[in-house]
Amino acid sequence: MEPLRPDRIIRSRRRTISLEITREAALVVRAPLRTTDAHIGNLIREKRAWIEKKMAEMRSRPAPGERHFVRGEEFLFLGKFYPLEVLAGSNAGISLGDRLYIGEKRLPECRGLLRAWYAEKAAGILPARVTGFAAILDYRPKKIRISDTRRRWASCSTSGTLSFCWRLVLAPPEVIDYVIVHELVHMNQPDHSKLFWEKVRRVIPDYDRHRNWLRYNERMLGI
Repeated sequence: MEPLRPDRIIRSRRRTISLEITREAALVVRAPLRTTDAHIGNLIREKRAWIEKKMAEMRSRPAPGERHFVRGEEFLFLGKFYPLEVLAGSNAGISLGDRLYIGEKRLPECRGLLRAWYAEKAAGILPARVTGFAAILDYRPKKIRISDTRRRWASCSTSGTLSFCWRLVLAPPEVIDYVIVHELVHMNQPDHSKLFWEKVRRVIPDYDRHRNWLRYNERMLGI
């Protein structure tokens, strides 16, 4: 049996070692600065069964595959697929109708344009939905940020700042709402205790369905 090797080792001033299986089924090790490669290797051998199980689970989840940015290729927005339509001879950027449109001359920069377009949509959609649910919960976030994180969909800082990854706008609106309520509840309930989930359920009664959708489809939410 060949040894398992980490795809990436990140050393920092943390105190403990953690093993992470990314959306791409890669093994990332986060370790204290002085942790030896031998110690990391021993931990990977000890946790091999868990690692292989998690990798298999991640690979079984749907993924968009390699992007080619050609006519007819589909992209998600708010849970719906839109085929890409290339406008012959045009220099137009990204626009949305019954399809996702882009000018032929802009195709070489299509990925960057799409990322910027999604981020712009997230900046318009997410804060408005946060404001609505904040009023329901009577919470007052100090700031709402749109970020480009890879590891988290959202986070809540101790200062009251809520951060959301722009990729969330690829998900259905009800999944977005679950993530928003999840972070708002964290403003007064920092843990994931029974009380925390009771507070989430009061606003999103079927939150577990949306949480499971996000876990299963997370690889699809990207370009």
